[in-house]
Amino acid sequence: MVGTTLLTLLCAPALAAQQLPDSLVVDLAGRARVVHAAELRALPRSAVTPSFGRGPQTYRGVPLVAVLRAAGLDTSQLHGPALAQSLLVEAADGYRMAFGLADVDSALTGRVLLLADSLDGRALAAREGPWRLVVAGDRDASRSVRQVTVVRLVAAPAPYPGGGRRPD
Repeated sequence: MVGTTLLTLLCAPALAAQQLPDSLVVDLAGRARVVHAAELRALPRSAVTPSFGRGPQTYRGVPLVAVLRAAGLDTSQLHGPALAQSLLVEAADGYRMAFGLADVDSALTGRVLLLADSLDGRALAAREGPWRLVVAGDRDASRSVRQVTVVRLVAAPAPYPGGGRRPD
């Protein structure tokens, strides 16, 4: 675990330096790689229409689960211990939002986490994009992340000693 964390801390900044303005780093628990805009735009696309208190707006982009698959995550194993992992989505301004790995599976949640590149048919404005994470079904934009630069899979810590039971 310490080795993986150290590798992540060492690799992600180096990859971020190689990153083009419209690409992002996907770090799967220490296996980081830059995913370029052309790769992202070639993935299956979807749309969500949250209101966020401003009336309906339609964001289009790539479901986050498709991005994770393209980066090498085996999403067929999203059950059991794998669901204890989390995703940390990081923005250019340092804003970060955490999600459980289960949140990306629309079969489990009934909602899509969308890595959007357009709003109402136009490319996202520079202050929002080139990539914005939008959570379908949210009534507020607080879990939305503008200017996404890194998506990081974080392994769950080791179980509490004693099989998960608290000491008396």
